Amino acid sequence: MAADPVLEYWAEILSRTPVTPDVMAQWKRLLDQGIEAWSRALSEVMATEEFAQLLGNSIQQWLAAQESVTGNRAQVTALAAQLSRLEDRLQQLDERLGRSRESTAGAASTRTPRGRGRRRRAA
Repeated sequence: MAADPVLEYWAEILSRTPVTPDVMAQWKRLLDQGIEAWSRALSEVMATEEFAQLLGNSIQQWLAAQESVTGNRAQVTALAAQLSRLEDRLQQLDERLGRSRESTAGAASTRTPRGRGRRRRAA
């Protein structure tokens, strides 16, 4: 592998006597060369078959995870809807039971108790 151009440039700057007064321009050139070097290196790596396979596998794993999350979300939504229907049904049954108890209590209070009134004597 070739020598790092950024390090070479930095070494060149440090070897100058005296350092030029335009330090910001030198710093910008240093950064630009560093960005160019990384860009070349990453371009070379991204052009390989190994990188393409790694990227493909990563995308497949991400899509599988997304599908799992989406499927679980649909299941949770369906479960929530079912629970809501069950709560509504329980409330209806509770109301019916309350009405039934009220009507039973009302019917019991209107009945006359047997055997507690006066007895008639048979003639």
